[in-house]
Amino acid sequence: MIESIINSLKSEVGSQITGQTNLPAGSLDKVFSIIGDVTKKEVTGQLKSGNLSTVMNLFSNKTNNSGANSLQTSITTGIVSNLVSKLGLSQQVSNTIAQIAVPALMNLITKKNSTTPDDDPSPLNDIFGSITKGSTGNIVGGLAKNVLGGLFKKK
Repeated sequence: MIESIINSLKSEVGSQITGQTNLPAGSLDKVFSIIGDVTKKEVTGQLKSGNLSTVMNLFSNKTNNSGANSLQTSITTGIVSNLVSKLGLSQQVSNTIAQIAVPALMNLITKKNSTTPDDDPSPLNDIFGSITKGSTGNIVGGLAKNVLGGLFKKK
């Protein structure tokens, strides 16, 4: 599912990126592959760590909390770093790409996530599901661990 969102993102901002960076259109596939890979890696890392609430906040219409801001920064930084190291793009071009692509990507995923109630992670599971095979179990398990774990902490 992340692949279809990345394809939508490419259609939405690809020409803007080539126009503002003079990047050859033939390089876009590699650029958007990196954007998708980094986003999936960062988000799935949060999900595996049981930070569903951070991911849910990032991809909601609510104001980002500090965890969501940190996750978005990690995604942006990872994209820039990978564009420089894997494609040899300059820091300036990589930053421009991230400034265009990341907000649009956040918006696309948020739109998909907003199709269900705020407490329903299933759209995110659909998007990032390959990391959470039997996925709802991992997401729900992480959420249960956070909620239940807090009940048994010594005060």
